[in-house]
Amino acid sequence: MPKQNQRNLSGKVAIKRTRKIDRISSLPDSLLCHILSFLPTIEAKATGVLSRRWRHLWKEVPVLYFEDDPFNLPGLSDDEVEEYFVDFVDNVVAQHKVPHVEKFKLECSVCGEDTLTRWISSAVGPHLKELDLCLCIYRDDYPETCDLPPSVFTCASLESLALKYRIYLYSLPDVCLPSLKNLELDTIYVNPEKVLSGCPVLENLKLILGAFPLNPGINYPAIHMPHSLKRLTFADKSREDSLKLLEVDTPSLEYLDIKLQGHYLNVLFSHFTNMVKAQLDIYPQDKHLDWIPELLKALRSTERLVLKLDTTTCLLRAPALNYPEFCRLHNLVIDIPCSNSAFLINLIQHCPILRVLIIYNQKGGYFCSEKHSEPSSWTPPANDPICVTSNLMILGFSGYRDSADEHAFIAYILQKGLVLAIMKVLINVELRPKKTYTIRKKLSTLPRGSKTVHLIIK
Repeated sequence: MPKQNQRNLSGKVAIKRTRKIDRISSLPDSLLCHILSFLPTIEAKATGVLSRRWRHLWKEVPVLYFEDDPFNLPGLSDDEVEEYFVDFVDNVVAQHKVPHVEKFKLECSVCGEDTLTRWISSAVGPHLKELDLCLCIYRDDYPETCDLPPSVFTCASLESLALKYRIYLYSLPDVCLPSLKNLELDTIYVNPEKVLSGCPVLENLKLILGAFPLNPGINYPAIHMPHSLKRLTFADKSREDSLKLLEVDTPSLEYLDIKLQGHYLNVLFSHFTNMVKAQLDIYPQDKHLDWIPELLKALRSTERLVLKLDTTTCLLRAPALNYPEFCRLHNLVIDIPCSNSAFLINLIQHCPILRVLIIYNQKGGYFCSEKHSEPSSWTPPANDPICVTSNLMILGFSGYRDSADEHAFIAYILQKGLVLAIMKVLINVELRPKKTYTIRKKLSTLPRGSKTVHLIIK
């Protein structure tokens, strides 16, 4: 065969192979629209240049996602950015062929309240399932809050709602969201009690109370979490006397992440029989010591527990603390302000099936005071914890400094851990190389109760 024909033939084969690779265009429109629904609208619209097939496909996507960040280009004034962004959104809305939007997401800080209200009102309808707003209005270089149209809080079809940044939610109309299952409130002004009272089937809640409310006269005497909750993330950054009553009567709760910096006078909890994981970050206030034991009792059925540094410091301040029996706890992660093996042993004595224990020694921070200084000596317990001899398989210790208390604790677990599979000790990075070498040598020679344990020292 002549070389020219061979080249032509090979070229055709290459073309055919190239065409076979482009399989995405052969997918049905419904699937392509589903893929485009995960992109910001400006990117979905840009796919129209790919081919005739894609030219108008973005118009069929039942999701609108607008953000002003791509329009903040160097050299443009604030007025120009607002003009270009408003023109783009209005143009998209005019060309969009879906009569009822199912998901609407808007992140904006360049437009006026009237424009934002117009866009949100046009999106709220009988088919809207998800609404995600992150809004702020700047006037004279100072951010102000933004009101929302009342229709947002009476949308019967809405299943997910996220309201973030400077959205005004204190003076609200009656709230009626009968289908809402997912709610995120992370705003400067928020009256959570008013919103939550209108969400009868809420399952997932993320509630953030701002650190510096613009109106110091706003206070929230009580918050009653919906009875239907399965997942709760609650953070109060105010460091003030925020609540007189926080009630978490949610027996179906499975995941709890709570961070409290304000002063809480009265906190009520149900018994969380279905709890899978709980993370506690509670600022060490004397007022909290009255109800933290009740919280631990409510969490006695959890499978995983994370105690952050504030919480541990609070527990160490308690004159006497009777831990409940954590009968299902198999994974415990705990931050400690300084090494205190007696405290750790006392805690795991109440965790009979514990399999994973991760300890972060945070010594050196502002939490480590003389009151919480390391004990000069530590005596092993009269009765070994059941979990150490029967269930504990993984121990991680980070921030190891080789104090007498730390060394005794590691030696005890290594010797008594009959089923221990992995012990990982991370030496504090502030220690000098010579000291680090000495620590490795000392730990590597400790006697071991488990013949198969893998000791990792870094």
